Amino acid sequence: MSGRYWRCRNIADNPEQDFMLNPRDYAAVALYGTVEAIVHSHPQGGPASEADLASCKQTNLPWHIYSVPGEKWSTINP
Repeated sequence: MSGRYWRCRNIADNPEQDFMLNPRDYAAVALYGTVEAIVHSHPQGGPASEADLASCKQTNLPWHIYSVPGEKWSTINP
């Protein structure tokens, strides 16, 4: 199912500042095929955080981040 986007919940205590993918959502998506990347936004802008970099490495997947104020995409790779 290449190219399909699945919306998952951000369960971080402060979702405006942090990102924590709901593991149940991730597991449900993985049942449909290979997860190819993680996509999330930075509502306040800014580059990938240290937590993003660590999580990207842990998942071994590319992470695409949309910076809302600047309307810019960035990608980090494991």
